[in-house]
Amino acid sequence: MAQKVKLEDKSHFICEQAYDEFVKNGVHNFSLNKFIESVNMSKGQFYYYFKTKEALIYEVIKRKGNEMLEHVTDDIQAKKTFLEKLMAFFSCYMDNSDPAYSELDKIMRDTFFMYINVENEYIKQMNLDFYNLTYEYIENIFEEMIQSGYLKEDSKQWIRSLIATADGMYFHAMIKDDYDLKKYLSEYLMMLDTILKK
Repeated sequence: MAQKVKLEDKSHFICEQAYDEFVKNGVHNFSLNKFIESVNMSKGQFYYYFKTKEALIYEVIKRKGNEMLEHVTDDIQAKKTFLEKLMAFFSCYMDNSDPAYSELDKIMRDTFFMYINVENEYIKQMNLDFYNLTYEYIENIFEEMIQSGYLKEDSKQWIRSLIATADGMYFHAMIKDDYDLKKYLSEYLMMLDTILKK
């Protein structure tokens, strides 16, 4: 057990150092060889934890994404209305999230092309895991609001289209400079609130 904890500590250390490096110099300027040197490891030691530069990037984003979701959960629980809870969940899409995570959005945008690789089973699984986690968070919001009597009983059938719409808008904002993601996503969430309430 102690060995497993030690390995996880080292993996966590590598990811934290890599995240700082991504923030400081950008993912595209990241040199794996220089990074390995900077954390005082041999290449063999590093490759024991991460087989490729891409694997390191994915792991950093996954860990920081999960950390951000945990932070958002606290914010969601503090909100009272359905709309406030949805706005809190999607705050990371709309640049309203904690400034500590604003750099994560930049890193995700810089590496978005990597997630389109449907041939890579690791990437597919990571995307699926993130989708399932997102679904679970949103389902909890819907369930709470159904139980409180605010939403219609069949409201949960909208969850998949909500996720797809938000993701589509996020992608659209990446390819169109003048696309006001905050405005359009907020309007969509307000419309959903109107449609689904009892």
